[in-house]
Amino acid sequence: MSNKNKKASNRIHLDSRFTRESLVDRKVLSDSEVINEIAILPYLDVISIGGSSIIDKGKSAVFPLIEELVALKGQFKFAVGVTGGVRVKHAMAIGLDFGLPVGGLAMIVGANEEQNANMLYSLMAKHGAVRVPKDDYADLPHYLVDEMIPILTLNPPHHYWEKPPKKGVLPESGADFGAYMTAEGMGARSMIFVKDQDGLFDKDPAKNEDAKLIKRISAQEILEGDFEDLIIDRLAIEMLAKARHLKEIHIVNGLKPGNITKAINGKNGGTIIYKKED
Repeated sequence: MSNKNKKASNRIHLDSRFTRESLVDRKVLSDSEVINEIAILPYLDVISIGGSSIIDKGKSAVFPLIEELVALKGQFKFAVGVTGGVRVKHAMAIGLDFGLPVGGLAMIVGANEEQNANMLYSLMAKHGAVRVPKDDYADLPHYLVDEMIPILTLNPPHHYWEKPPKKGVLPESGADFGAYMTAEGMGARSMIFVKDQDGLFDKDPAKNEDAKLIKRISAQEILEGDFEDLIIDRLAIEMLAKARHLKEIHIVNGLKPGNITKAINGKNGGTIIYKKED
């Protein structure tokens, strides 16, 4: 065999920092930090519209909100996500009655959110909205550059891979978690949750007249505190405490015009939850 053929038959070895290492080894995990992790869409603003708090209230709540979003078009590059609302709760109740496991419940939640996303798209199509399924998220830059308004379904597609929750059977990975992870994964500029109350209170304002609005608080304080109820998924706050890109989230009352505009401009329109740096 000629030297030329010998070289052609030799194996090529690729240098890798993880050669012959287990990817679940603690030292490997601790050494896998990336110093300058890139943000895929650093100009993106993600706006999550509550299903129960906004969509289920009908046009009296939705139409003014659409007007505010349309007014922001051209000034900011944002995507709008929608949660499922009361139909999700109804589907969950039926699923629990059937004895569905957590993965089965996770499957039916996303289907209800698709309905709300399609309704919002239909209302906003004349303003340049475009319906974007999860499989087409790679096309988001094109829609944003063309100043369109992407409409997303936020519930993460874990489905049968949904991990068992710490308590009960209801999936922990809800739409608020999906919204935050969409923003964090894309390296977005901001994350805004649109609800029907002014922000996060120290206790449920619907049950307690003396409840106080918390204007600014760290994710770590919430996780260490004794909150009887939270306005967004606890898992989203847990992820914020580990954030690499998106270091704060805004919670605003979408029934009061102008609050989304404040938040997207970086002002406090309700509550800001931030990551406390070490």
